[in-house]
Parts: sequence; structure tokens; C-alpha cells
Amino acid sequence: MSIYDDMLSDEEYLKKYGLKRNPFDKISAESMTTEEITKMHVVTAADKKIASNLSTIINGGSATVALIGEYGSGKSIRASSIKETLIRKDAFVFYTKLPGGSPGIVTYALFESVCIPIMNEKNAPDDLKELAKKLWEKYREVNSMPESKFKPYEAGQDLASLFKKISENDYLSGLVIDEFEEIIEASIQREIRKTFEILREYFSHAVGISGHITIICSTPNAWASLKEIHPAVATRVHVEIEFKPVSDKIAIEIVRKRLGVFRPSKPDSLDPFDEDIISQVNKEYATGNPRMLLLVLRSILDVTAQNKLNHANLDSVKEGVEFAREKLKDAQSERIKQILTPKMRDILEVIIGEKDGGPIVGTALADELGMDQGNLSRYLNQMAALNFLNKHRDGRIVSFEIKPELRLIFAEELGLTET
Repeated sequence: MSIYDDMLSDEEYLKKYGLKRNPFDKISAESMTTEEITKMHVVTAADKKIASNLSTIINGGSATVALIGEYGSGKSIRASSIKETLIRKDAFVFYTKLPGGSPGIVTYALFESVCIPIMNEKNAPDDLKELAKKLWEKYREVNSMPESKFKPYEAGQDLASLFKKISENDYLSGLVIDEFEEIIEASIQREIRKTFEILREYFSHAVGISGHITIICSTPNAWASLKEIHPAVATRVHVEIEFKPVSDKIAIEIVRKRLGVFRPSKPDSLDPFDEDIISQVNKEYATGNPRMLLLVLRSILDVTAQNKLNHANLDSVKEGVEFAREKLKDAQSERIKQILTPKMRDILEVIIGEKDGGPIVGTALADELGMDQGNLSRYLNQMAALNFLNKHRDGRIVSFEIKPELRLIFAEELGLTET
């Protein structure tokens, strides 16, 4: 017997629940098949709005739709399902995650995600392939293009021209832009504005393209930053669909469906959970976030199985939550290490070490840091868009504070002890 034997999930005991494995193991859209997503999905009001817009473009209209929600709220799963729906209609659908950085980097990512698949698609019309090849030759070296020669408005128009050509060949089309918030990481606000110019021109010229839809997935803070920095882009988005925290009723149905897929003999059973435990986890620990709900329940189920319990109880909930928190903390810490710039670190050190996490007003902090007010404001807005800070507006006064769930992680990363 090894030291780990008693620490492993008891697969045999999972079978006593009628489960072959933990049904909460697969959480992200990338880890699930289309069939799994379909079987486990609980339809909400947001899905009905999405379906309405899909019907519009399938019938020859066009739409630009923003899916707005926190990490784990279900945006990417919807985006994946939109893509699959259109593919089954023989549409040309393209998916990209916009990287942070210069407009050239973003432009490269956009054209790579559209041109390369068209060029490799054996059934693509010849004139479409020719245009894709021409534009790829134009933008494949965009990162080394002199700034004076790079025209953001032209890049946006060229991108739209690909979808116009698809429409002229009587095909439906779609462009899914995931993790929109990443472009807020561009190091200079002027660069962010140039990137938004690309999108503005693309949106403007995509509006009248028959059978075309653009889907943008963004966090609320990043979308708010877009509206502040370049409102002309946001006004070109036809529909904003916000993913709000799920209710206890929806949370229970999410769990019921998950368990039912892995336990078809008892499709309505919540065993080894009950409605009260799921509601407690949803309210107190997941705060209505579907991914957080599933992450925590995965750990609770493991703990319940390890302890050979017939039903999850308050003790297994507590132990499972602590285990899940450690895993989430590790993931958040890694993301923070990858994203934080030296200047962001300086700002956060003051906010955490001297201002107790906030709230702080940028005008007061600028003097203490010896920074230009506009420069500091840009960094604060970037960190809000990255979901590191909460942003509050009261009239003309804008304040920021560390997100409560990240305070300890930031303090440890920066080598600070919170007061």
C-alpha cells in the first residue's frame, strides 16, 4: 500500500453512485465534444437571444453580437456551439483568440485565422481562395511592417472583404473573436486605439454582408473599457448579451444534467448531492459562476467518494471547497505571473501595501507614484479589464480596488503581507 492509496478518488465508490467517473472533470469548451456540450447544456434567456440572431443571418441578414460575462460564465461554450451550428449549414466559420500587444500582432492573428483555413479548404470557391492568398501575402509580415505603412482602417476593410466574397458565393459565414479582453494588454493606449480602429472598420463594412455574423466574447470590464476608449466600435455592435450569475434553480439543473449524462439510468437524480447543498455552493462559493460551481462540486464529489459517504454533507462541502480553492489559487497565480508588467507591480504594491487594497482614486495615487495622471489611468483601466481590479464610478469620480478574491494572491506574488 502506498501513501497515496487513501487519497485517491474511490472509483468503485463512484460506481455506487451509478457514475463511471467524475462528471465534473470536463469544464471548458476546449475539453468537451459538441455532443457533450449539447447534452449537458441548460438553456437560458441568453441562448434564446443567440438563437434569434442565428436565425437572422441564416435567413440572409447580418449581425454583430457581443457575449459579455466573467471568466467561466459560459461565453466560450456558446461560441463553440454557434460555430458548430453554422458549420452544419455549410458555413465558413473562423475562430480566433485576440492576443495582447501591438495592432500588427492582432492583425496577423485575425488574417491568419481566416486566410489560412480558406486557402486549405479544398471546396472553397477559387475567387475566395485567390483573395485569401492575396491578403495573406499582404499581412503575413505585418509585424515587421513600418508603422507609417500600416493602415488600421485598410486592414479592417480587407478583413470584411473576405466575408463579402464568401457571401457573394452564397455561403453563410461567421467570425468568433474569443478572449477580447486580451487586447487591453497592449502596452500603449495609442496601440489599443489602433487595434480598435481595425475592428471599427471591419464592423462597419461587415454590417451589410448577407448571411454573416460576428461573435465577440468579452469580460464586462474589458467591454466597459472599449466603450470608454473607442465608443464608435461599441456602437457598431448590434446586440449585447450579458451572462449574469446563474440562479440556484439553473445551478441545480446544470448539476442534474451533468449527472444524468453520466448516469442515464437515473436522469433526474442529484445523488450524492441535494438541492440545498448545490444552492449553498452556488451562492457562497461559486457566486453564480457556472465554471466555479462545477470546479467546486468536482472536489466535493472526490472528497465524498474518498470518505465513502452515501451523500455529500457539510464536512465534505467544506473540505472540497478548500481543495478547490488551492487549485484555483495556483491557476490564478500562474496567470498573474504571465501578465503583470513591472509598472503594474509598482502600482499594486502601493494599493495593497499602503492603501489596504483600495478603493483608491487615480488622481491621488498619481502623485504618490510620481506618474502622469493619464498614464496611471491607462494602467488602472488595463488591470480592471484584466479582471484584477473592480472599477466604480460615482459621477465624475472613478475609483479602483483589488478584487477581494485576488488580494491574497497578489500579496503573495508581490512579496507583501496584507495588513
